[in-house]
Amino acid sequence: MHRPAHDEAREALDSAIAETGFTREELEAQARAGRFETELAHQTWFCLPPRA
Repeated sequence: MHRPAHDEAREALDSAIAETGFTREELEAQARAGRFETELAHQTWFCLPPRA
Protein backbone atom coordinates (compact mmCIF):
# COMPACT_ATOMS: atom_id res chain seq x y z
CA MET A 1 0.00 0.00 0.00
CA HIS A 2 1.38 3.38 -1.01
CA ARG A 3 0.98 6.17 1.49
CA PRO A 4 1.80 9.49 -0.13
CA ALA A 5 4.10 11.91 1.62
CA HIS A 6 2.51 15.12 2.88
CA ASP A 7 3.88 17.05 -0.11
CA GLU A 8 2.54 14.47 -2.57
CA ALA A 9 -0.89 14.59 -0.96
CA ARG A 10 -0.91 18.40 -1.02
CA GLU A 11 0.06 18.43 -4.71
CA ALA A 12 -2.71 15.96 -5.53
CA LEU A 13 -5.30 18.05 -3.69
CA ASP A 14 -4.12 21.27 -5.32
CA SER A 15 -4.28 19.59 -8.73
CA ALA A 16 -7.80 18.28 -8.11
CA ILE A 17 -8.99 21.72 -7.03
CA ALA A 18 -7.35 23.39 -10.04
CA GLU A 19 -9.02 20.91 -12.37
CA THR A 20 -12.45 22.15 -11.23
CA GLY A 21 -11.67 25.69 -12.41
CA PHE A 22 -12.56 27.03 -8.97
CA THR A 23 -10.53 27.99 -5.92
CA ARG A 24 -11.02 26.15 -2.65
CA GLU A 25 -12.77 29.24 -1.33
CA GLU A 26 -15.18 29.19 -4.28
CA LEU A 27 -15.87 25.49 -3.69
CA GLU A 28 -16.49 26.27 -0.03
CA ALA A 29 -18.98 29.00 -0.98
CA GLN A 30 -20.78 26.62 -3.33
CA ALA A 31 -20.95 24.03 -0.54
CA ARG A 32 -22.38 26.59 1.90
CA ALA A 33 -25.00 27.55 -0.70
CA GLY A 34 -25.77 23.86 -1.25
CA ARG A 35 -25.40 24.35 -4.99
CA PHE A 36 -22.34 23.31 -6.96
CA GLU A 37 -21.80 24.78 -10.40
CA THR A 38 -20.47 21.51 -11.84
CA GLU A 39 -20.54 17.84 -10.94
CA LEU A 40 -16.73 17.87 -10.80
CA ALA A 41 -16.82 20.69 -8.25
CA HIS A 42 -19.30 18.67 -6.18
CA GLN A 43 -17.24 15.49 -6.33
CA THR A 44 -13.99 17.29 -5.57
CA TRP A 45 -15.45 19.08 -2.57
CA PHE A 46 -16.33 15.79 -0.89
CA CYS A 47 -12.80 14.48 -1.46
CA LEU A 48 -11.15 17.40 0.32
CA PRO A 49 -10.10 17.09 3.94
CA PRO A 50 -11.51 19.69 6.32
CA ARG A 51 -9.39 22.73 6.98
CA ALA A 52 -7.57 22.81 10.27
